[in-house]
Amino acid sequence: MKMTTMRKRMRRRRLREIGCWRGRSSRRRCCRLMTPRMRVKQEDQQSLSVGIIGAPNAGKSSLTNFMVGSKVAAVSRKTNTTTHEVLGVMTKGNTQISFFDTPGLMVGKSGLPFRTDVKFRVENAWSSIDLYDLLIVIFDVHRHLTKPDSRVIKLIKHLGEKVNPEQKRLLCMNKVDLVENKKDLLKVAEEFEDLPGFERFFMVSGLKGSGVKDLLRYLMEQAVKRPWDEDPTIMSEEIMKTIALEVVREKMLDHIHQEIPYVIDHRLMDWKELRDGSLRVEQHFIAPKQSQRQILVGKNGSKIGRIGIEANEELRSIFKREVHLILQVRVARRKNA
Repeated sequence: MKMTTMRKRMRRRRLREIGCWRGRSSRRRCCRLMTPRMRVKQEDQQSLSVGIIGAPNAGKSSLTNFMVGSKVAAVSRKTNTTTHEVLGVMTKGNTQISFFDTPGLMVGKSGLPFRTDVKFRVENAWSSIDLYDLLIVIFDVHRHLTKPDSRVIKLIKHLGEKVNPEQKRLLCMNKVDLVENKKDLLKVAEEFEDLPGFERFFMVSGLKGSGVKDLLRYLMEQAVKRPWDEDPTIMSEEIMKTIALEVVREKMLDHIHQEIPYVIDHRLMDWKELRDGSLRVEQHFIAPKQSQRQILVGKNGSKIGRIGIEANEELRSIFKREVHLILQVRVARRKNA
């Protein structure tokens, strides 16, 4: 399955837009992950770009994180936790698979106010669908069995109704570990078996890992002759910054409820590698109102303190170095009338 020159250019432009494309002449600071002995000649390299797409809270982030082997996208109980595409890369032998975790696609009305930035993220996800070599359409099979959502069914049928000759599509039934009667899984598979757009069906648990090995084996077989996009021996500073933001965001989503997390602006303000090799990371939360700031801070700083402690511990584990995480919460300045 070869990419046309036009599609290659579109994909590279898309990667640059989200800060994940490594041009030949780029000189980005990075963190070495493994020994540089892992070298594969360019003519022997194989690549595959995979988009993971589905309704909100279908488990896209946890599946991405499990396959890549590190935390690259916020995983939380709430919907719409992935705010932008995050590139996760798995390199095995001469094959490299790049995973793109997209914002939750919504069809029809959502449970949250349809704000401008949410609309932008959804449109962004739709526009990127055809740029991947392969598309994984994922849905929560446990929820489908207990509380079916017509929007999810419409989404699956929309993405599976037609065959795309330049892109294979897979349907992943996620969270199978939560389904007690496994015969119910076969019934769900039969429900969608007539959709011609899906090459294969997979039953997986992105959280527990069951079925993921079979999925990865299939993806490895679909790789095409193409140079790798990323150096497997390093983690770029840009990706480290993204991980730092996502981990803090995940902890914030776990501790702050209702609509508050979705109206708060979250920014990376400072990133510095100190002489002793540790990282100083400063992030700010900007709330529209003082009342929302107070909720995030908590009594005597209890909530933001807990968020900081949990995030700091996880970042130390991921980056394998000391991390000095500084979190500040402030109210947005009012625009002059």
